[in-house]
Amino acid sequence: MKRVFLFFLASLLIFFGLLYGLLFTPFGNSIVASYIQKSANENVNAVFEVKEFSLTTSKIKFIATIDKSSQIDVVGDLALLQKRVDLNYEINIKDLSKLQKFTKQKLNGNFFTKGTVVGDEKLTKIDGISNVFDSKTTYNIKLKDFKPSDIEFLIQQARIKEILYTLNQPNYASGFINIDGKIKNPNIPTLDGLIATTITDGKVNNEVVNKAFNQKLKNSLTFKGDIVTNLEPNKAVSKIDFFTSMANIIVKQAVVNLKNMNINSDYLLSIPSLANLYDVTQTKMRGALNIDGNIEKTATTTKVTGTSNILDGNLDFTLLNDDFKANLKNLDIRKLTYMMYYPDFFTSKADANIIYNLKTQKGDLVAKLINGQFLPNEFSKLINTFAKFDITREVYESIDVKSNIDKKVIKSIIDMKSKLTQINVTDSKIDLQNSTVDALVKTQLKGVEFDTVISGDLKSPKVSIDTTNLLKLKLKEESEKVIKKHSKRLEEKLTEKLGEKQGKKTSQEIIEGFRKFFGGE
Repeated sequence: MKRVFLFFLASLLIFFGLLYGLLFTPFGNSIVASYIQKSANENVNAVFEVKEFSLTTSKIKFIATIDKSSQIDVVGDLALLQKRVDLNYEINIKDLSKLQKFTKQKLNGNFFTKGTVVGDEKLTKIDGISNVFDSKTTYNIKLKDFKPSDIEFLIQQARIKEILYTLNQPNYASGFINIDGKIKNPNIPTLDGLIATTITDGKVNNEVVNKAFNQKLKNSLTFKGDIVTNLEPNKAVSKIDFFTSMANIIVKQAVVNLKNMNINSDYLLSIPSLANLYDVTQTKMRGALNIDGNIEKTATTTKVTGTSNILDGNLDFTLLNDDFKANLKNLDIRKLTYMMYYPDFFTSKADANIIYNLKTQKGDLVAKLINGQFLPNEFSKLINTFAKFDITREVYESIDVKSNIDKKVIKSIIDMKSKLTQINVTDSKIDLQNSTVDALVKTQLKGVEFDTVISGDLKSPKVSIDTTNLLKLKLKEESEKVIKKHSKRLEEKLTEKLGEKQGKKTSQEIIEGFRKFFGGE
């Protein structure tokens, strides 16, 4: 038994001796340094070299370079048995792209930080500074039992341009971001903290965005914002105020579930002037628009709902992934044409349903217009000129509109009927890309049929009416006036010459012949 004990004791002494020799002697330090260097070179696209490594029971010194231009220094005191450290560190990476194997994502630019690590197993404090994203950054981290317990950081004047460059993204925008974070408990189940973010002097780089997203931005697009995020157990709750020269977004409460990363948020989209959207829509508009609703996002679905009081009516819509559905009630058509800078030609109230797929850019619109009336315009003036008929007095109690949307081309069929007229648009095409219209309007007016072609610029189209039948109608009406005025006198003259019976018969034959000549029955 004594021999076994002595053998066991000797084995422990040999083990600790080897361990000491491996860790705390120059020979052992060289072996550890070689292992670190080999392992690092397998994970970075660069030459990692340990310049100096020394570890004793009371001190440590570690100096390494990456491609000779970047350096990592760790120097300080150790008390291994007491688990206490007092270290200074400095990390200066000149080219982050060399670390792609380690970061799993290509990064650009440089990174610098330095600071101190002081404490023991019960409490360790890390205090440092950094130039991340060309900012002035300070951070303070407390470790309890070598686990993070409190984290505070202040990032001042981080450049958006540098953030995009570092993350290997195009230079979409410029500006500055300030972030003030105070996290009392970083563990997700017991998360507790506050992060305040401010965005200032933001400006979109039109040239880069146009090329990347096939846009036509010309005007300066600026932005700024404030985000306050409360960190709570298993979730982050944010209040967002984001303002741009185009539109504003207000979010009272956006909740991110940190377990599954689901998002649930309200929003208010405020567009003070629709004219500011021209660069994006390439459509001239005027007026203002507010939409409020909710956003729900899971791993597989994105759902956006919204509602708005628009054009004296109501809009409700749902966007589920790429599928858009909208329901419009009681819209004022005259206000719509005004908003779109279209000619003021018709007044009515409208209900409509829209189904549209954002990915294919195809969809359908079904609308019903109520109590519609033409307003004085080129179409009504031409009809009045050739037919002596005021179409603006006609009331179309119900008008059916069916449209097919294919990207920016809208093809429509329209049916409308009043007491004295019936109008059918069997072939209508509006090209929003080129702002043109091409439509064939078939009209029945007091039994007379005629066609109207509307074509050209959508804002000032050319109206051409086939006047053949209208002229016949006009001649018929004018002939009736002549007959009414002279028929009695004609009958009297013929009665004098031919007698009452023959004179009356002959006058009727002449009148009927006159009517047939001018298109009468």
